[in-house]
Amino acid sequence: MKKLLLASVAILALGTAPTLAQSDGGAALGGGAGGATGAGVGFLLGGPIGAAIGGFAGAVIGAEAGIEATTIEYAAVHPVEPIVLDAPVSVGYVVPADVTIYPVEGDPRYSYIYINNRIWIVDNETRTLVHSPGYLVTQSTADFAVSNPVTSISVDGDVVAGYVVPEDVELVAIPQDPAYSYVYLNDRPVLVENASRTVVWVN
Repeated sequence: MKKLLLASVAILALGTAPTLAQSDGGAALGGGAGGATGAGVGFLLGGPIGAAIGGFAGAVIGAEAGIEATTIEYAAVHPVEPIVLDAPVSVGYVVPADVTIYPVEGDPRYSYIYINNRIWIVDNETRTLVHSPGYLVTQSTADFAVSNPVTSISVDGDVVAGYVVPEDVELVAIPQDPAYSYVYLNDRPVLVENASRTVVWVN
């Protein structure tokens, strides 16, 4: 099982028994959760973290579903084998019957699954995707960006998770992870989700 980093809607607490940050101290994550933040301490699924990760606006999909924070936390701290589906995956997608979904202990309404580089919460009655709290990034992907520096590019403004890299900036491929590239911006290595050119990690 690969160790995974979760890029979520809020900076996550670091510790031997990591917990997911809640919005406004409540039990559920609502539509107003999140917001752009800088890189901070983060959380490695399955063990101590070796790099920092920031939360960012736009990471969450389907936040209005009002999923309990304990359900999100369970899906984050009980990693499963990620899968890739050759289909557009978004809220409302029905998970095929032959694809395994994983029950959430203490919440009979939902299961979860890791699809196409994201954690997804699944409605048990319909097998539809209802919520995604964030991206998944392997520790080795973050390590590769740090261990293989390239010439830094200066850009205006603060580079934080959620920043969209301009089209004229060339991204550097990460051989073991085709979903992500990296670049050094303002002298800092950042990981970029290829499909959207969105920064998901800043060292």
